[in-house]
Amino acid sequence: MSRPRAAAPAKVSPAPAPGAPPGPAIAWLDPRAPYLAPLLLLVACRAFMATRIEFASEDALITFRYAWNWAHGLGPVFNAGERVFGYTSPPWMAWITLGIKLGADPLAWARVTLVIADAVSLVCAASLLERHASRASAWTFAVFLAAWPYFAALACSGLETGAMVSLVLAGAWLVDRRHPAAGAAIGLLAVFRPEGLLAALVLALWASWRDRGVALAIVAAVAAALGAYYGSPFAQSVLAKRVVYGAPGPLAAPQWWIWATPLPATPAQGVPADVVNLAMFTLVALPAAVMALPDLWAKRSGALAAAVASLGAVWLALAAVGASYFYWYLAAPAAAWGLLAGAGLPKVARGRALGVMLALALAAHWWFEPRLYSGRANTEGLAFGAVGDYVAARARPGESLLLEPIGTIGWRNRSLRIVDEVGLVSPEATRCRRDGPGWYARLLASRRPDWLMMRAGLLRGAAFAGQPAPFTDPAQQAQALAPYAIVAASDSTQGDQALVIMHRR
Repeated sequence: MSRPRAAAPAKVSPAPAPGAPPGPAIAWLDPRAPYLAPLLLLVACRAFMATRIEFASEDALITFRYAWNWAHGLGPVFNAGERVFGYTSPPWMAWITLGIKLGADPLAWARVTLVIADAVSLVCAASLLERHASRASAWTFAVFLAAWPYFAALACSGLETGAMVSLVLAGAWLVDRRHPAAGAAIGLLAVFRPEGLLAALVLALWASWRDRGVALAIVAAVAAALGAYYGSPFAQSVLAKRVVYGAPGPLAAPQWWIWATPLPATPAQGVPADVVNLAMFTLVALPAAVMALPDLWAKRSGALAAAVASLGAVWLALAAVGASYFYWYLAAPAAAWGLLAGAGLPKVARGRALGVMLALALAAHWWFEPRLYSGRANTEGLAFGAVGDYVAARARPGESLLLEPIGTIGWRNRSLRIVDEVGLVSPEATRCRRDGPGWYARLLASRRPDWLMMRAGLLRGAAFAGQPAPFTDPAQQAQALAPYAIVAASDSTQGDQALVIMHRR
């Protein structure tokens, strides 16, 4: 009789290495992990903000009109027959086109996409911080991204900069895992927005040669397609903004850096409320960021350093050229600052008191900051929407309208030919501005638009945006506007910001 076999010893899984991320099921379900609770908070904050913001951002509606025309067989153009690369993100415009083709409202389609993109950003960034810094660092960034009203408002705007940040963080996460999709993520990032190319170039330094090759192939394919269709792979919108707003340098643009320093940041300095509100965290965030730098340098081959460098490069570029402030540009600098401060906060915090104080300060932003974003979006949407509806009720299809801004009014008048005084979709306006004062008169003489929408300040010779002067002298102004009559105007108490509508006699 044979002896019974001894039971095989149970297999014991090796303990995870220190700093390694937990298994997927544990990570998602463990309430101590920086994933499930922050994701629920993220969705709740964006859902609340969506109930307060009724309208898409002005610049988002420019992309929406391109997408609408493409979805309805006119091609990716703003005006039928005019092939001008006047938007900033070819992949985003194509994605909005797909949503319209599927019957979705473009703003709802964009908002759902942007919430998903923010969730991807949160998971990827928290994973990188948990792996390369600490769980406390991951929690700090996750709560910041989920609960700061700015990011919630950006997700409701229809603008794509939140999705670009998601591509940076997802690309870094994929590089960290040596995932075969890393090259595709870097390539998509490179063509996603103009500053995405800079972010992708920096991120590619941490990627493999295979990933770089895949990314380069994507960039070459998209550039060739854009060049073949528009005549150039470079966005006209970027060229127009450079001509209108210039590049005055960092000292003339404190909005990009003053909130990260102990210097006072106030609207009196020309610093927008978005970054003035962010400055309240500086006394904690600055030492935390400084404490994080030595560790990031020691682990500079890691993907957390890659993410910080990629987003930080965009931040430094905006500050270096003194780029004009548009609130959606803040996404990359804020994310870079959040990663740095989050990585170093455990080094400056002892106990829970400081963390509780920061959480309360962040929660307090919801007392006043949603009104900032809802007021901005809804005021623009109502004011420009009223003008758009007025023109739509009186203009004939095919007539032309010269104005700035072109988002809401252009969206509500898709049958009209829009002439954009900034030059985003009208290269001729950029050429007229380059020739110096009198550009508005030259543009009127060249395009002879049927309708004009302007700020009241232009009637006294002051352009709403940028330089140079619209008229050389009062005589030129009188001659240029002689064929037009004022047919409507908004509240005169708004001064130079009042909207004036004129029609060719």
